[in-house]
Amino acid sequence: MTSTRTAGQPSVPTAPNGPVGVALLGATGSIGTSALRVLERQPERFVPVALTANGNIAALTEQVARFAPAYVGLVQECADAPDAWGRGPGCLVEAATHPDAQVVINAVVGAAGLPATLAALRLGKRVALANKESLVVAGEIVTRTAREHGGALVPVDSEHSAILQCLAGRQPHEVKRLILTASGGPFRTWPADKIGHATRADALKHPTWQMGSKITIDSATLANKALEVIEAHHLFGVAYDRIEVVVHPQSIIHSFVEFVDGSVLAQMGVPSMELPILYALTWPERVPDNGVPSFEPVAHGALTFEPVRHDDFPMLGLGISAGRAGGAAPAVFNAANEVAVAQFLDGRLSFGGIAERVSAALCDLSALPGDSLDALLAADAAARAHVLSRTATES
Repeated sequence: MTSTRTAGQPSVPTAPNGPVGVALLGATGSIGTSALRVLERQPERFVPVALTANGNIAALTEQVARFAPAYVGLVQECADAPDAWGRGPGCLVEAATHPDAQVVINAVVGAAGLPATLAALRLGKRVALANKESLVVAGEIVTRTAREHGGALVPVDSEHSAILQCLAGRQPHEVKRLILTASGGPFRTWPADKIGHATRADALKHPTWQMGSKITIDSATLANKALEVIEAHHLFGVAYDRIEVVVHPQSIIHSFVEFVDGSVLAQMGVPSMELPILYALTWPERVPDNGVPSFEPVAHGALTFEPVRHDDFPMLGLGISAGRAGGAAPAVFNAANEVAVAQFLDGRLSFGGIAERVSAALCDLSALPGDSLDALLAADAAARAHVLSRTATES
């Protein structure tokens, strides 16, 4: 259970004078902009002291003018960026380790967020983790780093935030099973023969969430849910055979926890990332906030549930199998998926080709060493090269 296993500081972070400093990695993405709205509503408690973006210099410039952070970083090289800004991938670690930041919100997409997660945890900071890939690629290393250095690892994903809230005050031996909910994505009702030929525009039409393009495609393939199962395993110390996924199209119930006595708790709320972001900042406390509409049961109507169509959405099974295999397999799954999704978005791969590329990479590379961070990063690189080489061969 996260509160005892990986989150090493069960109290709200404090700053010597004034509000707590927050480093926000991925400030211009969907999670980042949501986080800034939360921080702006809580100025007496939190202040952005470091902001980074991947390449959206225009949006980052506007944020800097609005919040005046002490540190600004841009991952991609850009001649128009001010000289005072940090440059390149290293700016993520520089922001995460900034001395004025007690909390790091890691909203970076992909394995690129891993070094910053580890760097912040080594300094005993609280990491509000939206970068699920940190745990997928190197879950054992990340959780061990949190324990050994007194860092706190608190999930931002709505599903894991829901589980954390349901587990409040409970002991690990009391938990029977975790049930993650999935919206089903844009292809929930599509026939199998149509899904494989879905277009980019089709896949980006998520029915309930507004997210970045990569995570939206992951939701369409259900790869995102596979990543979340692996993440839940590491966060809460629950075996894979006690973690299940159910389709819930309304996205109102974010996860369930079943206890050994048969009781089941669910966390509910309107589909807004601002709720789990705020809870990750204040956990285990709750603070007043009026940024998200109240949940109105009658207005939302019926809540329904469906089984996952595993045969039609093979990415979920591929990812869970990789998690069970352990070692380098989860890193291979994640890296192959990142490249395959990028190729689909660029029009170089069909929607059905995503699972084909990932399956091939897992078949060829899962046995690679995964007993150290260097080995996992090597497996990550090998999986990316594997997918790229197959596309080059077929083009």
